[in-house]
Amino acid sequence: MLQKAVYLTGSLPMNRDRVIRLVTAASSFSANVLLERKGATINGKSMLGLLSISESTGREFMLVVSGVDEAEALERLAAMLEESQP
Repeated sequence: MLQKAVYLTGSLPMNRDRVIRLVTAASSFSANVLLERKGATINGKSMLGLLSISESTGREFMLVVSGVDEAEALERLAAMLEESQP
């Protein structure tokens, strides 16, 4: 299991298009993907879960990845989560 703190940016960090890209990327890995914050856990392969992240910008989450391709998944998904959004 690997984990990394990620900081979501953008005025609406989890809009529909961004969620679709993230779920597609996360689903391409066999590793389990979770986002954790303040005791809540969100499945990183769930569109509804990711859409539930609706607070304002500047949110820190712990990205937790476990599985055979966890290192690659962590690197790619962390980069996607932290990229600036318009």
